[in-house]
Amino acid sequence: MASPHPLDPASATELLQALALIQATYGPDVVLHWKTAGLEETPKHQLVPFLEAERAGKSIPAPDRLIFVMYYIKKTPRLFEAIVNLTTSQLDHHIELPREFHAPVDRVELNEAAATALADPRVKAEIERLELGPNSDVVVDPWDYGKDDENEQRRLTQIFFYTRNPKNNHPDSNHYAFPLSIMCIVDLVKMEVIKISHLPLGGDAVTSQTPGPRKVGAPIEPEYDHALQSFPPRTSLKPLQIVQPEGASFKVTGQLVEWEKWRFRVGFNWREGMTLHDLNFDGRSTFYRLSLSEMFVPYGDPRDPLHRKGAFDLGNVGAGYTANNLGLGCDCLGLIHYFDGAVIDANGNGVEKKNAICLHEEDAGIQYKHSNHRTGKATVVRKRQLILQTIITVAIYEYQFRWILQQTGDIEFETTATGILSTTPIDPDNTDKVPFGTRVGSGVLAPYHQHIFNLRIDPAIDGHLNSLSIVDSLPMAKDPVLNPYSTGYITEETIMQVSGTADADPFKARVFKMINPNVVNPVSLTPVGYKLLPIAGAPLFADKDSWHSRRSDFCDAAIWVTKYKDREYWCSGTYTNQSSGGHGIKSFVARQDNVANEDIVVWHSFAFTHNPRVEDFPIMPAESARVILKPNNFFNYNPTMDVPPSTQKFNQSVL
Repeated sequence: MASPHPLDPASATELLQALALIQATYGPDVVLHWKTAGLEETPKHQLVPFLEAERAGKSIPAPDRLIFVMYYIKKTPRLFEAIVNLTTSQLDHHIELPREFHAPVDRVELNEAAATALADPRVKAEIERLELGPNSDVVVDPWDYGKDDENEQRRLTQIFFYTRNPKNNHPDSNHYAFPLSIMCIVDLVKMEVIKISHLPLGGDAVTSQTPGPRKVGAPIEPEYDHALQSFPPRTSLKPLQIVQPEGASFKVTGQLVEWEKWRFRVGFNWREGMTLHDLNFDGRSTFYRLSLSEMFVPYGDPRDPLHRKGAFDLGNVGAGYTANNLGLGCDCLGLIHYFDGAVIDANGNGVEKKNAICLHEEDAGIQYKHSNHRTGKATVVRKRQLILQTIITVAIYEYQFRWILQQTGDIEFETTATGILSTTPIDPDNTDKVPFGTRVGSGVLAPYHQHIFNLRIDPAIDGHLNSLSIVDSLPMAKDPVLNPYSTGYITEETIMQVSGTADADPFKARVFKMINPNVVNPVSLTPVGYKLLPIAGAPLFADKDSWHSRRSDFCDAAIWVTKYKDREYWCSGTYTNQSSGGHGIKSFVARQDNVANEDIVVWHSFAFTHNPRVEDFPIMPAESARVILKPNNFFNYNPTMDVPPSTQKFNQSVL
């Protein structure tokens, strides 16, 4: 079997080899609670020469194969991290971490915590008090604990309670339409309930619930599953099928993808899920690595204990762990190639993530067109694009992430959110205005919240020495000679010299350019580059002194630029679960590194501010946003001039 490429994701076999080497240091009698394992990427200074030799058709020895592992000694708070060298069968790094750090949650321990909660006599008494009725099986929903106390270092989860729809008591019924007014906290080391709370049923932060039977609401249509809905599906749609009779235009060799003028590698790991590496267009380097760094979901409900709801969906759970198996004809349409991944479970088993990433082509309208009105001849070229897609399910929400590569050299990152709202109960007889949420059903409140993402962009624009500039479009100053009619406008460009931040500014049509100051375009006489068209969204609304803000410092600005450093992949630090903050991107920026004509990383934070509507329930229609990376004086002319014209002979459209 051929040796893996240094950028290939870790296989299940490799992960188990790493775990076995760690277990051997303890012997068979010490039980370990495995948390995560995945490829430890080769330091850039070692990997770049290998990649350059590979592109030149030369062969040099591959760097050592490394696996990063995180684990506890079972039933203790003792957390360890290790880097296992599979090439030498040695542990290159192995330390115990301070108690302030907590590993991500996993499904095995959350299922155990759920069972612990349901078996607790006090929880049973609370459920009995609610008088739910015979067709109301209780469903538990473990949640990241968040943070509200600097001194609380126990490993905890908070659990919310719901019931199945009492009209059908079906396992697939939407229990989020039937929230209960109790929650509890479970110690994940001792596996015991340490606190039970009553959720407030009013619309303010001070009114507490009066214990008593559950006040039953009746949502108009609580179900999203077609088999459980009260009305039949539409019959108006005719089939729409995508056919490529001569096959796909892309070529896949292992994890290497070649399409049109693009050449790149697809990666996968437990935390980020899909990653892209070593992106080249027409033989020229564009980006070294592209990935989603983090996703933070802070809730704006100020009421105790709901103020703790703030989840780092990548750092606390992992996009690789939650990646869907993308089925044919459902999540991706057309002629599909799938990439698989691998993770581990808490018991040390390898888990294959089948069909975690799908690759396909799409027609996306017109690439360019012009009609010569003098001759009547029209030249039209259609836009073909390559899509790499993954979908993750993090408890209630689904997120679709798509990298879209264009024939123009553009790269787009599309984020789509759908799924089910996280709901909390409200007195169905209470008609007071709720300033921080929306009633989406009788007795069902959906609190306001944000989905804040951070995209990590490691540019390599014709090489690894790059700079970031801020480009604003501004009116020209009034001048009787240079601007006599006051119609002119100019661009003003500022090169960032040291690591720092900048914000989007739509009023100045602000863009950010990643340029190589050492390579000049012979036409424009300016440095070659790519521009970043950011998403100009609202910042984090929680106060700067809040735990939400302290733990998610990447939310403070739209754009961050840092000097590259190995292992700095995550804007909120390696350990986000129950974190206190202080280990994220602010600490990277605080080094005040020179970032002009250096190996830099650009980080873009953007947000969906979700103030729910009734139309978002019982399931939310998909909502999307795109970040665009666009060549800027990188080419000497339109790079799609050689794309064949669009013709009926080729497209075979039908009346």
